[in-house]
Amino acid sequence: MTDDTPWLTRDQLRAWMKLVAVMELLPAALDQQLQRDADLTHFDYMVVAMLSETDSRTLRMSALAAATNASLPRLSHVVSRLEKRGLVTRCPSVDDRRATDVRLTGEGYAAIVAAAPDHVRTARRFVIDALTDEQVEQLDGITRALLGRLDPEGRFAALTYPRDEDDQVLCEDRLTGAEAGAAAPAGVLFRDVTADDTALLRHATLAAMNWRTDAFSDADLDRPDFAHYFVGFDGSRDRGVVAVDGEGPVGVAWVRFLPADDPGYGFVSEDVPELTLAVEPRGRGRGIGTALLTRLLAAGRAAGWRGVSLSVEDGNTGARILYERVGFRTVGRNGDSDTMLVRL
Repeated sequence: MTDDTPWLTRDQLRAWMKLVAVMELLPAALDQQLQRDADLTHFDYMVVAMLSETDSRTLRMSALAAATNASLPRLSHVVSRLEKRGLVTRCPSVDDRRATDVRLTGEGYAAIVAAAPDHVRTARRFVIDALTDEQVEQLDGITRALLGRLDPEGRFAALTYPRDEDDQVLCEDRLTGAEAGAAAPAGVLFRDVTADDTALLRHATLAAMNWRTDAFSDADLDRPDFAHYFVGFDGSRDRGVVAVDGEGPVGVAWVRFLPADDPGYGFVSEDVPELTLAVEPRGRGRGIGTALLTRLLAAGRAAGWRGVSLSVEDGNTGARILYERVGFRTVGRNGDSDTMLVRL
């Protein structure tokens, strides 16, 4: 009998044993600090932190499970424990009575504000500050590759949250209550979308469609169910905002009023426009996505829109949390995507 076991080489074994040691020691170090200083486990902390990232401090159980990289049974057990402590409450979802929402209480928010500074210092001490900037970038690439094997369907949020174009939601300022204001990101100006921006909207549509992988090509955009997002933009009815830096357009958010006989993937009704948002790689991490959304929704309120809808695919939890933070709620289902609506 031949032994076809793919034994590790000496170099591979060295790397593997170091990874095993980190997997054993790091969770214990994080738990020890949080339990000592805040009476929370690391998973407790992640649950409370993710809830604190939405304006309503509320998430559906399924979204919270994805945001915390947890199974629903594990999350349910932890939420029950946090509920007994008065840190969270559970209630039927206002959008789907069959689903359950988890809401952070005032006591829970106070707990995360108190716990965040020492937790961030611990994460820096054991991981971030032990590495150079180049090594942190390499760590991101290594963990992304491993997650591609461990979570090939992208069920959990680690690959997409926080989104690059979103605010730095897991930073010390956010989790200690010093949230970003409404000021424009540095070096960025904003202008309205015009009928001359068809090429820009086409490019942004493709970027939004390829949020996870390059599954679509530019040629795919000629399909009618994609083309109606950017062809024939009518400035007298449709509305959009472009973010511009020194190199040109760096992000865009826009809405289209689509008819019932040619609906978008997030269609709600003919009097509710559908949103698309995309930010260029060079603009990510600067709060541009949030700034675009804020300005566009303010314009919609001024114009008297009943609301704004959108479609968000399963697995795109970073986007979902961003949208929920500005008021969007799930109102329907279309294939492998949720339809979300913010009422204005």
